[in-house]
Amino acid sequence: WYDTHGIPPEVTKEVADASGISIDLPDSFYSMVASTHAAAEPADVGAGAVPWSDRIEHIPETSRLFYDDSVQMVFEAVVLDVFDNYVILDQTLFYPEGGGQPADHGTIATPDLVVHVVDVQSVNGVIMHEVSRLAEDSAYRIQKGDLVSGTVDSKRRFAHSQHHTATHIVNHCAKVVLGDHVWQTGAQKSETKARLDITHFKRITAEEFALIERLANVEVVKNQRVHAEWMDRIKAEREYGFGLYQGGVPPGRDIRVVRVGDDVEACAGTHLRYTGMVGQIKLLHTERIQDGVERIEFAAGAAAVNASQERDGLLDMTCAILRVPPEKLPDTAERFFTEWKELSKQNERLKEELASALVGNMVAAAQPVGSGGGSASGARIVSHISSHADMQELVKIASKMREIPDMIALIGSDHDGGKVVVAVGKDAEQAGFDAGAIVRDICKKIGGSGGGKKNLAQGGGPDSRGLRKAFDDVVVAICDRQ
Repeated sequence: WYDTHGIPPEVTKEVADASGISIDLPDSFYSMVASTHAAAEPADVGAGAVPWSDRIEHIPETSRLFYDDSVQMVFEAVVLDVFDNYVILDQTLFYPEGGGQPADHGTIATPDLVVHVVDVQSVNGVIMHEVSRLAEDSAYRIQKGDLVSGTVDSKRRFAHSQHHTATHIVNHCAKVVLGDHVWQTGAQKSETKARLDITHFKRITAEEFALIERLANVEVVKNQRVHAEWMDRIKAEREYGFGLYQGGVPPGRDIRVVRVGDDVEACAGTHLRYTGMVGQIKLLHTERIQDGVERIEFAAGAAAVNASQERDGLLDMTCAILRVPPEKLPDTAERFFTEWKELSKQNERLKEELASALVGNMVAAAQPVGSGGGSASGARIVSHISSHADMQELVKIASKMREIPDMIALIGSDHDGGKVVVAVGKDAEQAGFDAGAIVRDICKKIGGSGGGKKNLAQGGGPDSRGLRKAFDDVVVAICDRQ
């Protein structure tokens, strides 16, 4: 249940105990889970999933400088291997994609060449730097053994770190507001926003949403130190409990523990030194992505300011259109909505009255089916084309015409393409008339298609100008039927 649904074993044991079921929970549970994951997935990117896994098999793990200094963005390194558009270094400041945080971008340079780093991935501890123009440059190349200089895109990294630290803050505040049952099931960060998926048994209310945002910004204003340290897994589990694994269980004997205020998690991502560096946190919206899981989307720092200004702009634009100040906007919107609903009801009543009047006129204009003006089949036929009716209105009229037993009604609209609905009463249907066949014949003549039941069918075609002639041809053919 933990691996599949993210439900902590302590919660499962508590529910089981309440039901009289005994569960033996080993002290090393999380270590066992980590070992299972390490055996099944030996790398951030499975080695078997890449064609060059044999080539990197004997390359030592890359030294990850971004854990030593989160502020430094320039470094030197030695090239261990180069192939295709990938560069492998002995050490790097480039953060590889992982934990919901995108890869760093930047440049790798020699005295003669600068290439752009467009992606960074980790395979079995070896960090692969994908660059933009290595293979196509014939004049200068990065070679094995070269001393190179790497520069990380600091703006991109800072935005990712802001959103990563903000994710820890929002997750903690959601737990404070909603309850201790809240558990992170997923997260994704970017330069402009982040999302956090949490377990919760019902929709987050507007009041709870606002309170989470307020508490998150209080944590930012406190400007608390963000602590990150490597700890022995067993020691960390004993000290902090299962809450460490909000973002999943990392493999390895030692895990990186990040403390952001009262939030403590095992986390391998990049973070800021102080919560105050996150800047404003703006919650954007929440949605139910599956049963029992709520998604909170938010922005941090400059991205939060941009999001707030965009919303303020929409508010100002709406106020200008309605010609009211912001404080009167809710009442004005409610009044307009109430008036719109009443007008919609009136419009539906008028449509109903017009449909009834049209049915009466069509019945009066119906002509008998059969040669010589007689009614050999006992059926009558009538056609009508409207210039403004939509398909819903046509079906409403046709449904009324279908209630007349001997009636065959061809109803259409030449607005925005040809639309056709054919209704056949029960007596006319018993006489052998098929609404589906009739509508297919009409639609074929106007370049379209249609179908339906024997008593009611609909369709259309692009040639609205040919609709009148198509109706006339079908009426003549049916009236001449013996």
